[in-house]
This record gives sequence, C-alpha cells and structure tokens, in this order.
Amino acid sequence: MNTQRTAMAIVLCLVTTSAWAGRPYIDLERQVGGITNQKAFGVGDIVTVLVVENARASTTAKTDAKSSSEISGGPGLGILNQITDWGLSTETNFAGDGKSQRTGSLNTQMSTRVVERLRNGNLRLSGERTVEINGEMQIIQLTGIVRPRDVRADNTVESTLIADAVISYSGDGPVADAHSPGLLTRIANFLF
Repeated sequence: MNTQRTAMAIVLCLVTTSAWAGRPYIDLERQVGGITNQKAFGVGDIVTVLVVENARASTTAKTDAKSSSEISGGPGLGILNQITDWGLSTETNFAGDGKSQRTGSLNTQMSTRVVERLRNGNLRLSGERTVEINGEMQIIQLTGIVRPRDVRADNTVESTLIADAVISYSGDGPVADAHSPGLLTRIANFLF
C-alpha cells in the first residue's frame, strides 16, 4: 500500500512539474510524454523505411490479319478485242504472337529525413543511400508522404504505407556496364 502511494506521488509530481513548465506531461498530438516513445514528427527527424517492394508485370499480344483481293477483266472492244479473259488475285496472311514478363524485388532498410510537415499533419520523406562495393556504386533514392500514425514507435515505417512513393535503385560500375549493350550493338539495333 505504501509503494502504491509513493508511485502515485511521483506521477503527480511529474505531471504538475511539467504543467508548471508550460507544456503538458502527455502530448497526445505529438504522441510524446512519460509513457510513450518520441516519434519523428518534425522537419529534420529521421524515419527508417523498411523497403519491401515486389513487382510483377505480364503482357501478351496476339495478332491475326488476313487480306485478299481479286481483279478480273474480259475481252476488249474494237482494237482491244484481241485481249482474252484475264484475272489477278492476291492474298496476304499475317500472324504474330508476343509475350513479355518482368519480375522485380527490392528488400532493404534506409533512413530518410522528414523534409516537410504538411498542413494536415502528414510528413514528406526524402532520403538517399549510396553504397560502394568493389568499384560498383549502388544508389537508392526514396521520396513520399507518410501519415504519422503509420510510423511505429521505433521510427520505422513500411514502404507500402508511403503515399506517392518514388523508389529508385540504380547502379554504376563494371557489373552495370556488362549488362549494357556496346556501342556497335546499339548502332546495329538502331539501323535494323
């Protein structure tokens, strides 16, 4: 019983001390206080984005085209009566099939910065991460808007909860160069 009174007295002292300082002990709008973790809400705060993106696209096209024409004529009159019956017919057939499939996956974590707090309270995030491994430069860029309530207590948010998300992943170096066609190949593809 004595322990409960002591705990209650400490909580009461904290609440009144904070109120005298001109700020509430528990700020529900910013979700901070003695019983919550401080979450990122201001410009410059850091939010870690858990990027889990899987994309799959598939297209199929089929074309069948057929055309035919026929022209015929008979003997002429007068001087042209020497021409006998004649005829010409043509037929063109075209069939084409095409299929394209693409699958992509990106799983990483990256820190972003709150660059703007919008009037409705949502946060605009922006961040870039550059990693160099064996002369290969990997760059990940991310921008988007997140609701404060979607940011977890440990200041992380999943990329699927970011609106207007733009996630760019690019590489530059020997491996990326090996996947690009050479100059002669590009010229041949352009001409033919």
